Amino acid sequence: MVVDDLLLATSNLAYADSFRTNMSKAFDFKAMGRPSYMIGLHLQHETTCLRISQRQYILDVGERFAQRLGPFRPTFSPAPGNLRLTKTGFSDQPVSPSANIDLYRSLVGSLMYAVVSRPDVAVPVSMCARFLASPTEAHLAAARRILCYLLSTKSMALVYTRTASPTLTVYVDSSWAADQDTRRSRYGFAVFFGRALVSWRSKLHSCVSLSSAEAEYIGATEACKETMWLRFLLSEIGFPQPTTVFHEDNAACIKMTSNHIVSGRNKHMQLKMHYVRERVNGKDISLTYVSTKPQRADLLTKNMPRPAFELFRSQLLNPLSLVPSTTSMGGC
Repeated sequence: MVVDDLLLATSNLAYADSFRTNMSKAFDFKAMGRPSYMIGLHLQHETTCLRISQRQYILDVGERFAQRLGPFRPTFSPAPGNLRLTKTGFSDQPVSPSANIDLYRSLVGSLMYAVVSRPDVAVPVSMCARFLASPTEAHLAAARRILCYLLSTKSMALVYTRTASPTLTVYVDSSWAADQDTRRSRYGFAVFFGRALVSWRSKLHSCVSLSSAEAEYIGATEACKETMWLRFLLSEIGFPQPTTVFHEDNAACIKMTSNHIVSGRNKHMQLKMHYVRERVNGKDISLTYVSTKPQRADLLTKNMPRPAFELFRSQLLNPLSLVPSTTSMGGC
């Protein structure tokens, strides 16, 4: 087995020296010092923060597809706020002709890796990824716009700052019956450790939800599973967590996590969905109400008009930013 890169994170310099010495005895090992670039990620160390971006990767993707997709024009949102994709193309337009399947799959696959550091494109990339089997020109146009947006904001980065006593905080949201073809809902969650975004997801539910409260409850369950894994990990490395607060904008969902009464609204729900209720009872998590405007996970459930998109983007990528960015970070 050949391993190209290994990243060591420790606050103990003596341990780091010992690790390098022992690894060198067993392997052809070379210490490269503080990392600046790894697996397509730029790691920019600044006095007050660490910035993680994929600038070069995005440029490489743009160069690879430039000849096949034509010139890229600057755009500052990855999708229109009203974008809805169906099997036949755009939901409000005639059936779109078939697209080059190899080109589409290659483009969407490249975009999927960009989501590693760009949660702001998670929703449109996830939407495009649903049509890999039979893409249309409309789907290709939607994917092309995502790439154009990434090229226009190629230097945008996740920002990580120091926090004295970091704790996990979760924002979770769902968009009921969001998919036009299946009527399944889309959930999204964002997990922060201190001020830094460390985990996020945007995904369609595996089943149809019969109400917005049920859609929110399923989304909270998925977020809870990820959060519990992070709690175990942090405990192992010396950061045991108090009760993790979930920010949820649906009062009925919050009620269901603590109400064990079976009613017509929840008796059909699968037992696995009540995992979140079990974790609430165990004091591992607690749900608190948050209005829609400060609900940071809203960006991970649907496409938005540019003003709202930029506001939520700033909350995810750089929570310290109070004013959303409206300027280009680069050019197409």
